[in-house]
Amino acid sequence: MLVERCPDLLVVLDGDLKVVRASAGLRSAVPLVEPGTEFARSLEDPYPARLAQALALERDSGVAFNLDVMHRGRERLVPATYRFYALEKPFVAGLGREIAATEDLADQVDALRRRHQEMLSQLASMTGRLRELARNDSLTGLLNRRAFLDQGEHEWVRHKRHRHPIACFALDVDSFKNINDSFGHAAGDAVLQHIGTLLRATLRASDVPARTGGDEFVALMPETTVEGAAATAERLLARIAAHPVTVFDQTFETRISIGVTDSVGCASLEELMARADRALYRAKKEGKNRVCRDEPTL
Repeated sequence: MLVERCPDLLVVLDGDLKVVRASAGLRSAVPLVEPGTEFARSLEDPYPARLAQALALERDSGVAFNLDVMHRGRERLVPATYRFYALEKPFVAGLGREIAATEDLADQVDALRRRHQEMLSQLASMTGRLRELARNDSLTGLLNRRAFLDQGEHEWVRHKRHRHPIACFALDVDSFKNINDSFGHAAGDAVLQHIGTLLRATLRASDVPARTGGDEFVALMPETTVEGAAATAERLLARIAAHPVTVFDQTFETRISIGVTDSVGCASLEELMARADRALYRAKKEGKNRVCRDEPTL
């Protein structure tokens, strides 16, 4: 009767750590604690394991010990400090008190837990953003050169394994320096963003476009022959010609040159890209604003 009417957090456990007696104060604070239940059910992780370990070490020696725990018995957590005493085997008694200012402290604990979850969410978001910044060109949103090479190697391995065709084209802006000199660097940035947008709109979802530096772009096209890549490049050329760029009320046309090749006779992704660059150089040399295919060297 004394145990059951005690206002403190008093509990008697058997050898299996099941509740033999629980005080009114404990049952009121922690409804999970009832005779016959496992006391560990009321504890927030990792306290059940800590309690079992402490009891295993101290019960045989009869030494009393303290343990700070967090109960899970209410909508909020109940922090308490227990002092456990070894009774006649196999019983153990635990006498606890809720830590001072329990209501305020529990609210603070809940607030800290929520803040912790918010910080974890923010950290995950920032990690994702940093990963994106490491892979994407900040101006156009396309892959940067390093990310393109990583993904391109994956596509190249798949191409070699399944012997599927793969094509590549390289492009840059004709007379890009003149655009910067005549209209300013803001206009140059707008042109690059404009090309990035039209490049994504022209390619398939399975294609891999990237800005590799300055006004230079590249696109890898799995499951595509040189004929298919050249047709896509011609569509991009026409689309860019049909959509002039407007910056600060100034509208001007943009022209690009594109070099196209495929994987026939290529031993690596680097060779494929080099051949596309060689075709791009030919397009520049032959008058710009055009698509040129790579010609095999004899």
